Amino acid sequence: MPERRLAMTLAIATFLAATASLGLGQPTDNSAASTYKTNCVSCHGQDGRGSSVGKSLHAADFHSAPVQQQSDAQLAGVISEGRGNMPPFGTRLTKDQIDALVKYIRVLGRAK
Repeated sequence: MPERRLAMTLAIATFLAATASLGLGQPTDNSAASTYKTNCVSCHGQDGRGSSVGKSLHAADFHSAPVQQQSDAQLAGVISEGRGNMPPFGTRLTKDQIDALVKYIRVLGRAK
């Protein structure tokens, strides 16, 4: 019986590790950088200028004036509700995660 319980625990741990490495679910680290990497980088790119996929989908460049001129509340609304080809993240991310992403977008937008 203890061997079976150990095997089940290892199977569950392996499954959870595999899904985390694929970017499924929430990041294990709740930092804005981790949340960004898990949910945003595939379209917006590491630097916020857009990946090749993101550019083909017209993903916003975080360095652009139209993005940086939006209020924090407007950016949070876009993350939460989605816009254009961007899906809504309001049901997948907490308000705190969305607020942290807004701050992270500001940092990316100021980077050279």
